Amino acid sequence: MPDHRTPAAEPPADRFCDLVMKGGITSGVVYPGAIERLSHHYRFKNIGGTSAGAIAAAVTAAAEFQRRQAGSRAGFDLLKSLPEELKTEVRPGQRKLLSLFQPQPATRRLFSVLVNALNSGTTNQRILAMVTGAVKAYWPGALGAALLAVLALGIGGMLAALLTLAVAGTGLIGWMTFKDITGAVVDNGFGLCTGLTEDPQHEALTPWLHSLIQRAAGRQPADPPLTFGDLWDAPGHPPERLPLPPGATRKSIDLQMFSTNLGHGRPYIFPLAEPNEQGSRFRSRDRLFFSRAELARYLPPAVLDWMVQHGRTWQPEPGREERDPSAADAQALGLLELPHPRHFPVILAARMSLSFPLLFAALPLWAIDHDQVGRAPFRRCWFSDGGISSNFPMHLFDGLVPSWPTFGINLEDAIPGRPDTYLPEAYDTGYGERWNRFDQEGVDGAARFGGFFSAILGAMQNWNDNALSRMPGVRDRIARVRLLPTEGGLNLNMEGPVIQAVAERGERAALSLVARFVAEQADGPQAPGWDEQRWVRLGVLLKMVQERAPGVLTALDPALPHATPLHALIDRAGDPSAPSPAGYEAPLTADQQAALRAVVDALGVLVGTLAQPGLRSGFQPVPRPELRVRPPL
Repeated sequence: MPDHRTPAAEPPADRFCDLVMKGGITSGVVYPGAIERLSHHYRFKNIGGTSAGAIAAAVTAAAEFQRRQAGSRAGFDLLKSLPEELKTEVRPGQRKLLSLFQPQPATRRLFSVLVNALNSGTTNQRILAMVTGAVKAYWPGALGAALLAVLALGIGGMLAALLTLAVAGTGLIGWMTFKDITGAVVDNGFGLCTGLTEDPQHEALTPWLHSLIQRAAGRQPADPPLTFGDLWDAPGHPPERLPLPPGATRKSIDLQMFSTNLGHGRPYIFPLAEPNEQGSRFRSRDRLFFSRAELARYLPPAVLDWMVQHGRTWQPEPGREERDPSAADAQALGLLELPHPRHFPVILAARMSLSFPLLFAALPLWAIDHDQVGRAPFRRCWFSDGGISSNFPMHLFDGLVPSWPTFGINLEDAIPGRPDTYLPEAYDTGYGERWNRFDQEGVDGAARFGGFFSAILGAMQNWNDNALSRMPGVRDRIARVRLLPTEGGLNLNMEGPVIQAVAERGERAALSLVARFVAEQADGPQAPGWDEQRWVRLGVLLKMVQERAPGVLTALDPALPHATPLHALIDRAGDPSAPSPAGYEAPLTADQQAALRAVVDALGVLVGTLAQPGLRSGFQPVPRPELRVRPPL
């Protein structure tokens, strides 16, 4: 029989996978070939990413939408062609990739300094390139310093002229640079590029990405923008084993992207959680607002019009008129509440995730500041790159035991002598530390000093992602793509062969996942990697629950000192004369009390069984996992 894993085949209608992709600016060139290759073997159910990974996730979701909606692979074919498009020369010495990054007129000089330093080799060479770039960009300051040096030459000789040139040049160019940073960059949303087009001949990133998402979904750029609701309602949803909870939405294609709210100091996942439409007194605080005038600097007109048409007028909630801002306050600021998550455009979520600090402007939204005394005001909060808070959110779609694989594609620095892609193929491999090798012999002091501070920022940003990616049941489904210093990242001006090499590496990474997780025959035994994944995840779950079992048994003990027994708390929660119990809209009914007692008793039986010495699992998780309560981020 032929091998089912040939790329010409379409996957079975009921074979799904999830995919999470890491951020990395131009490193996103890795993803198109990988996604297209996986699409021949799986249908994408849940897709997530951050920054450049969010771009790939958005286009993947759009392509899957077209496949489900119209039975067409055109979206995936479009994805596969992206590296060819990005390496096209749009003008002498400039590729399509670089043309997507277009500064505004006021930030053009600073952007030219950045571009001048790209691909400059060592740290000292980059510093020299930035200095020469600054001299060229801020030539009036350099010219002024040269004129002063000529005057000094006539008065004090060559030494005085050189000193004058150095001091005056540094001062004038430094002052002009400082004014651009504190003036133009701040006024431009704290970035060099807003993402909108400045070059009339070539689209900038946001219009280009909007067109790409629309075409991948089988739409035209002028059509209504693809929304999260479109993805949720696509046909081909996996069969439900259990009925959905009340108020929950079935999501056929679930796309999620990280952005970082700098005002709140935490990540947000877009789309936001759907609001409770049933008048609950437990209000969501994730209510965000936008100003059309502000977003006009970031979004194509068609998307902006959609936002205004589906934005919601603010009205204080009944009973909170004296504490919440008034409708007049919102009107004075020109604010509308963000559209319902169902109507939220995919392009806006992707752009909010891709706001690499200083390169791309952050996006301004507004929220209600409930900390203030008296009436709460609206306050602007800036959304920047999702990678600030989680650059590789591998945990996004993980269940306790998987029904289908959740794959990750990670980006790492190249390691001399090691393959440029890697996927662990045995349980006891792949959990080594992720090294930042900034302090090596033979590296100049400037590079080591810069590497030290880069390592500090990297640890702050990536510690959670790095720790999670080593865990059992996680590491064996992450394909690692290793990149040279001249590949991806801030290398905006990569040459065509480099772009092609990076893209092919992504495809090889996907092939390693296919070889390990896809069965050779559609109706034959499951692939060893997939069987092992489910086995390991079961072992991890049991081990985590067993580790917690003694504490749970102690907490359930009716004789626990200084604590009201849980059954007594359940009885009290049903008292109609008492205030509603914490977290409930009203006192518990008799049926609710009976159900809750049964759950507590069943929990006691479960953990009591797992805590018995003879039933303890012999599974050895390396590293050791822990079961903890965490927010859904």
